[in-house]
Amino acid sequence: MSRAGELAILHHLLEAATAPPQEIADFRAWQREWPGSATAWATPVDRALAGGLAADRPAWAFAAGYQAALQVLWPAAAPGEIAALCVTEAGGTHPARIRCRLAPDPANPGGFRLEGEKTFVTGAPGAAWLLVAASTGSTPEGRNRLRLARVAADAPGVGITPLPPLGFVPELPHGSVRFGGVRLEAADLLPGDGYRAAVKPFRTIEDLHVSAALLAWIFGVGRRANWPGEALEALLACMALARGLATQPPLAPHVHLAAGGLLQGVGDLLARVEPLWGQAPAACRARWQRDRRLLTIAEAARRRRLQAAWERYRR
Repeated sequence: MSRAGELAILHHLLEAATAPPQEIADFRAWQREWPGSATAWATPVDRALAGGLAADRPAWAFAAGYQAALQVLWPAAAPGEIAALCVTEAGGTHPARIRCRLAPDPANPGGFRLEGEKTFVTGAPGAAWLLVAASTGSTPEGRNRLRLARVAADAPGVGITPLPPLGFVPELPHGSVRFGGVRLEAADLLPGDGYRAAVKPFRTIEDLHVSAALLAWIFGVGRRANWPGEALEALLACMALARGLATQPPLAPHVHLAAGGLLQGVGDLLARVEPLWGQAPAACRARWQRDRRLLTIAEAARRRRLQAAWERYRR
């Protein structure tokens, strides 16, 4: 339905926002509905926007943005497939601390075995596929060399343990994942350096796609609650900017700076429309108050990216 450079998604948001979204109480039910939102749109960020509008709560808007962001990393995936990115380990997310190991399989020339554990994976208990950052050894300079591997969640040797719900968006499942000698083929490794091609850019990709989806959810709330046109127009402008940035190279310093300005503008806009939430349904308003922290996750990392981007232009 959409092609690069078009803004047909904004027309869709304006037309479809007047219909109340379907009420979805759990992640499994959301998984069944997500392909219907995703497959109609060719661009991942448009899928994020459509999925955010179709959500009846912030949790499903986040899920739509997160899945759309993963489709940027793995374009070959079917639009409605559910995946989870596995990076965090006991030592954190820094590439030097990744201990999950991808080694040649002595029993299968050209194949690999995956060993290790990821301690916190969003969506792991409901995922069909796991995108796993793993070390293949060190470079001559001593840098941990990472690759991203595609692993079926039900593959032999994969063990997923659900974790307790968080204090916000408790509908989203999280889990730890253990890999015990999981057998993989060379075709299961995504191309490129796992850090430069996936782990590092995903921070910006996720910011833009999740923000777009949450803005679409808020837009739907405001449209149905008859918020003033000025507020809805400002939300549309923010979504258009998020969409444009989401189609650009995520490691480019100018993209980081523009994304920083976008998120600052979103924060200012949400502060201005705060009184309008009194017109929204009580349940919707309560979920927003509980879950709005989604927009401030990883702020410290975002500030470091902005600082590095400004250094690039100050040199």
